[in-house]
Amino acid sequence: MKQDKKYYEAYEDRNLFYTFLNNQLDDNGLALICTMGDGIEEWQTNIDEAFHLQKRTHGETGKELMITATSCRVVGFQTLNTEIKNHNFTLVESGLTSIQPDFPVIMYAIVKKQNI
Repeated sequence: MKQDKKYYEAYEDRNLFYTFLNNQLDDNGLALICTMGDGIEEWQTNIDEAFHLQKRTHGETGKELMITATSCRVVGFQTLNTEIKNHNFTLVESGLTSIQPDFPVIMYAIVKKQNI
């Protein structure tokens, strides 16, 4: 892979995903990647707070609940395209779509292994 150690440590979870994907595809295989995001905005939650109980308000009922926190990283198309290239994939197609009602906008990418 083409990234340095600092990059790998910062994005270890995403690197493991791409490694898994690469191991699953044969030379002619295609993969569909769907990820939260609008293609522009990038953010991440604090992974140190994952699995701690947090107070949340249920959107429909307004009731307060104690639920376990999770971690999340949202990337834009620029980062997604860099990740795809750095992990030896070729981008076939990408764009925005939706999965209603929970994900009004998500990014997708269809990739294949690079012929090296």
